[in-house]
Amino acid sequence: MNRSILERELKKVGVSLNGWLPVLQCDACKRRWEPFQATVGAAAPTARFDYWKCPNKCNAATQVGREIQTVIPKFVVINDIPGMIFSNEDLPEFERYVRSMDATEIPTRSK
Repeated sequence: MNRSILERELKKVGVSLNGWLPVLQCDACKRRWEPFQATVGAAAPTARFDYWKCPNKCNAATQVGREIQTVIPKFVVINDIPGMIFSNEDLPEFERYVRSMDATEIPTRSK
């Protein structure tokens, strides 16, 4: 599942996907929640099939397709910066994001 497709489908049910450690935000009440855990291994919790529903029930009557319900992000770390991608197609975009955070050295000007 490509991230841009997921963003578009979530937007249809009134939810925005924010950041690389995904935080969902209800477009109606602006409530934020983190349905995906960064924990890995057998003890890691899994997202519920209704992860996209606002905790305040703003979009409780809406439905998404099975592919959206069962999306599972992959936890990645590049240069000590964590993120979650939804497909290998998302990796180059996350890498660009990480590179954009590199410190830029600015030489000191002499007067």
